[in-house]
Amino acid sequence: MAILLVPLFALSETMISDLKEIIGNTFLSKVVVAQPVSSLPEESYAKAREQYDAAKVVLFISKLYSDYDVTKIIAVCNADIFVGELDFVFGVAQKGGRVSLISLYRLDPRFYGKESVYDRLKERAAKEAIHELGHCCGLDHCKKNSCVMAFSKDVVSVDTKSRFFCEDCRDSIRNAL
Repeated sequence: MAILLVPLFALSETMISDLKEIIGNTFLSKVVVAQPVSSLPEESYAKAREQYDAAKVVLFISKLYSDYDVTKIIAVCNADIFVGELDFVFGVAQKGGRVSLISLYRLDPRFYGKESVYDRLKERAAKEAIHELGHCCGLDHCKKNSCVMAFSKDVVSVDTKSRFFCEDCRDSIRNAL
């Protein structure tokens, strides 16, 4: 299984490198980093909300990389994203599909008026990337709060769960791969 990591807009090289390593180790996969995408289609930005429609971004990424010979794609941005009527999401994925997206925007402690701590942001980003790739592999949300597949309604939920799959989800991932 090969995974394509797509940076959207400007992301730090350190974050890209760290996510590449963590995702590769978690899914026992080769991770290829694409050239950064510097702009998204105008229609994906909801001006009234000052957020990007994550579903439209996923569709754009899906079309942009349709010819790439990879099993899964994870796009990472630092912009605020939403889906449907939800105020925001940390990420979104095509369940059982190929493309997922996470946003660092609300994972960053600075969003909450706190001091930016890189290791905290990296850990949150890793959890959400693994979570969304889990959805791409067909997993649903897990009822075990410590599992990486637990639903995260807020950043406290992200901090509470681990970066790892519970035994049941791990077995499901093995079967999916």
